[in-house]
Amino acid sequence: MSFPREPAQLLSALVGIPSQSGSEQAIADYVMELLATWKLDAERVGHSVVARVELGAGPRFRMLSHLDTVPVGANWTKDPLAAVWEGERLYGRGANDAKASVVAMLFALKACAEARSGSGTLELTLNECEETNNSGMAKVLERLGLPDGAVTGEPTGLEVVRAQSGLAVLTAEWGGRSCHAAHVARVEHDNALVKAAADIVSAGPWMKLEGEHPLLGASTVATTVFKSGERHNVVPDKAEAVFDARLSPAHSAEDALQSLARRMPNAKLGVRSARLKPFETAEDHPLVRAALAATGRTRAIGSSTMSDMALLQGVPAIKCGPGETARSHTPDEYVLKSELEAGVAFYTRLAPAALEALALSKGTMTR
Repeated sequence: MSFPREPAQLLSALVGIPSQSGSEQAIADYVMELLATWKLDAERVGHSVVARVELGAGPRFRMLSHLDTVPVGANWTKDPLAAVWEGERLYGRGANDAKASVVAMLFALKACAEARSGSGTLELTLNECEETNNSGMAKVLERLGLPDGAVTGEPTGLEVVRAQSGLAVLTAEWGGRSCHAAHVARVEHDNALVKAAADIVSAGPWMKLEGEHPLLGASTVATTVFKSGERHNVVPDKAEAVFDARLSPAHSAEDALQSLARRMPNAKLGVRSARLKPFETAEDHPLVRAALAATGRTRAIGSSTMSDMALLQGVPAIKCGPGETARSHTPDEYVLKSELEAGVAFYTRLAPAALEALALSKGTMTR
């Protein structure tokens, strides 16, 4: 098999391989064959791909992104899998989120392997199932452990993200007493749907927790799912709702739960998931400074969207990549060729600089 020689061509090839989350085998096979032709050390961890370049003694710096995409969805005016460049734009599901980062990191790893610059180990992990349950990242961490530092490739417009909101999923249940809908005027009942609706309406469509993070702003809780009743002729005796809580490092899932409890006195509340915790790397960490220098920016930002960076707790890490987050998960998703090329240049500059920065932070180098 012959492989594209340029980033734009490789991105077109990868976008043309369907890789909805949970179905990454074909794209992982392709990337593994590509890495073999480049003579880079690589292995499979499930349908995630791991590659590494050994540059001598020193820290481990991991570049990571994901191979999977969300479903194509409706309302496209372009073929989401045709992967044909139209001038500067490549349209297709995953072009922006996050196959542009995947391609940019692949070419950066190849360039660093050829240049042999820096001291330490460069790792690249291209994960499965990031868009669903982060299980690909979890398996990679079981196999490799935590690195000394990392960059997560997501479409940030090459803004350096050093703080990311956490995600907690909360639940509420309301109980009642059912009856036949024809008998509501004369039979005692308690409509759980109405009780739940009253609580939800009084709480508002979304809530803000007290205090704001300087980069992430307010922690929020939004009502996203509601279910009650099965048949038109039965007054429901149960109602359920789900809430999406986006949390800054100042707040926990328990804080969000207490806020809901104050507004929903009739509900039985619980936490379905709190594993994706808020993440923050200090502003003055050498890795952050190295990333800012590599992008030519002066300040890092925060991000409310999730990524596999959430599983790097305790590790200095940033999120940065080509493309724009507003295009993710949308019809006619696209990325610009200039953005892709800038991404390759950024990761190629960052990798050796990050190894040096991490060595400094660990005290293994003198100034």
